[in-house]
Amino acid sequence: MTSGPSDLIASAPRTELETLFAFLGRIRDDAGLREQINWMQTVLEVSELAGQLGQPFRPELLVAVLDRCNETPYAREGLMDEKLIRVHLRRDKFL
Repeated sequence: MTSGPSDLIASAPRTELETLFAFLGRIRDDAGLREQINWMQTVLEVSELAGQLGQPFRPELLVAVLDRCNETPYAREGLMDEKLIRVHLRRDKFL
C-alpha cells in the first residue's frame, strides 16, 4: 500500500508545514522573490530556492499540498507565483 498526499501532509512535522506556508507568503509580499519564482516551472526548483533562502521544506510536501488544492506541481513560465499564492491563501486547510 502506498501513501498518498493526505498521508504525507498528516505525517509532516508542523514546523515544516509552517515553513512551507511562510515561504509561500513571502512570494506574495516580495516582488523580487515573485519574479524569481516566475522563471521556475517545477516544485523542485521552488523547494531548492526556499532552502537557499533559509526556509527549507521537502518538494514532495509541496507536491502533496498542491495536489490537495487541485493544483499541478509544475507551471508554464510566468505562472508558478500565482499557483503558489492561491495555495497560500488556502493555508488554513492545512495548519
